[in-house]
Amino acid sequence: MNITREEAKRCVGEGWSGLIDAIFDQLPEEAFITCIKEKWGGLRVYVDGVNETVLDFLDEMEEKSYRICEVCGRPGKPREGGWVRTLCNKHAKEYRKSAPRKKKCRL
Repeated sequence: MNITREEAKRCVGEGWSGLIDAIFDQLPEEAFITCIKEKWGGLRVYVDGVNETVLDFLDEMEEKSYRICEVCGRPGKPREGGWVRTLCNKHAKEYRKSAPRKKKCRL
């Protein structure tokens, strides 16, 4: 399966669209993305047909995703809630308000 740029952008938050563009701009023609997603607050990109240089670049983009709000693209950091998400301060506040609360066990 070869995921297109537009499909890739729909797989993650809008704030990471710049990372997606950078990735697609650097991929050689013979390469293709098999899966792209958010996992543990970071961008994950799975590809076939690339060399070590491209894999190193993808690692850089994944690392960069931990500093970019996945909602709006402003500076962010991983935040805990229901899931780990990389968010700016504004979206982290919204996320905390909407995240389900853990129930405390009382014996």
